[in-house]
Amino acid sequence: MFTIAESLILLGTDDEKGTSVSSASLGYGLAGSILAELAMMERLSLEDDKVIIIDDTLTEVSYFNSVIEEIKADHKARTVEYWVNHFANNTKAVHDPVYLSLVDKGILKEEDKTYFFFFNTNVYPTVDDRPEQAIRAHIKDIVFNGKAPDPEIALLLSIIKTCDLTAEVFGKKDKKAAEKKLDEIIDNNEYGKAVSKAVEDMEAAILTAATTAVMTTTVINN
Repeated sequence: MFTIAESLILLGTDDEKGTSVSSASLGYGLAGSILAELAMMERLSLEDDKVIIIDDTLTEVSYFNSVIEEIKADHKARTVEYWVNHFANNTKAVHDPVYLSLVDKGILKEEDKTYFFFFNTNVYPTVDDRPEQAIRAHIKDIVFNGKAPDPEIALLLSIIKTCDLTAEVFGKKDKKAAEKKLDEIIDNNEYGKAVSKAVEDMEAAILTAATTAVMTTTVINN
């Protein structure tokens, strides 16, 4: 069983290099997916367009707990956009723990990589690609064969589109067809059909914030 963030990492990481295939946008997708899953778990909600903690009980997922604790400790109620940007740029709270959770599960391995003789970073190549392939097969079954998505997978598909990972997940040949189907899923609000109105509002705000952040980052980098 994987969180939405873990599924996103498996889909968005180069199996051999162990690095993100879209580093500029994946961080925003990770942040958004964690906030959204916490909303589904009824730990977070929106009040006057601000994120609030409604249940601070510890979960079994370390990075969920880190996000809850950080939001709880802030002296000020803040918007979804603020938290998406904040956690997207916080490798210790979100990025590293998600990768390490997949290392602990025996799917990735952690390696130290040196660039230009002095710059060190961690990379996470794949050692067991079966979980990733199962996720890809499930997603393709939904997108191309009309299988109904559950809320988590529907949200994952929305984040894939937001993070511009469509070609990576479905292949360049099927990118256009996949994007058309993803638009239909998003337009039909599939991720909102099986969740409460409060969670639906939270997820819509998260996707809007992540989309804005990704578009801004893309413009700056270009």
